[in-house]
Amino acid sequence: MKQKYFFIINRHNKKARTAWRALKKMLDAAQVPYRSHFTEYQGHAVEIAKKISYINSDEIRAIVAVGGDGTINEVANGISEKRHIPLTFVSGGSGNDIIRGLYKKRISVKQHFSRLKGKMRETKLDLGKVKLIGRGGQPRFFVSAIGIGLDGEVSKKADDAPYKKLFHFLHLGTLSYVLALFSVLPKYKPREVSMQIDGADYVFSNVWLVAAGNLPYYGGGMKICPDADPSDGLLELCIVHDMSWKRLLLLFITVFSGSHIHQKGVTLLKGRQFTLSSDIPMMIHADGEHAGTTPVEVSAEPTAARLKL
Repeated sequence: MKQKYFFIINRHNKKARTAWRALKKMLDAAQVPYRSHFTEYQGHAVEIAKKISYINSDEIRAIVAVGGDGTINEVANGISEKRHIPLTFVSGGSGNDIIRGLYKKRISVKQHFSRLKGKMRETKLDLGKVKLIGRGGQPRFFVSAIGIGLDGEVSKKADDAPYKKLFHFLHLGTLSYVLALFSVLPKYKPREVSMQIDGADYVFSNVWLVAAGNLPYYGGGMKICPDADPSDGLLELCIVHDMSWKRLLLLFITVFSGSHIHQKGVTLLKGRQFTLSSDIPMMIHADGEHAGTTPVEVSAEPTAARLKL
């Protein structure tokens, strides 16, 4: 049986649709075998990827997510039970933190096509896993990073904002995040946080946010966990605490270069697994998608994905 690519395209993302139209022409001209599926609603890519991985398992050359971080996250979750199935992606979002963290540079549609047509390099990729404590439901995987606290609320605010589509159309996804930050920050109160990291207990006061990175970036280019490595079986933790909101804004300016790690009130740790509870529930995002509230258990899942680059 001849293997083919299975593309999952975010129908509601104009950049993804544009990338797919260009890519489809190249695939057809080169007679590269493929099938394509379009998402209709949030969470649909999970269902499509899961169905493909079970029904077409022997036919899959790779499942290709065409979209932003949310689409890639959903496809990764959809094939999480079939770790032998290769995953790859074509950039079509506004943040593109996953592609930024893996490729280290912008990749054009033509370059993506050249890789799909040729022999792609294969590697094993760690994933992160989020499990809400004391509540039902399946664990959720993330590829790049999660944010707990202020950035969880900012991410949800930006995602729900009426200007989101316009800013994405104008390739200004980061500006959407900035506006959401200034909307959420005046009302946000830092939390008291208890953590257990690989069996060791920690308590932090006045916590604005906790980020856990499998890759360095989130929020449209913020280098929140600069040394995160998706092949070391660990998550890098960035805890931002005990600082005024004015100093927090300064940190926001420096986070795009990764130099925030030198500021007082920023604690970096690494671990395979941690639990986090807080005096007031803190909102969580995973690869920019809302993922619930604390308390939460988070772990690194070594070599959980088979990635083609």
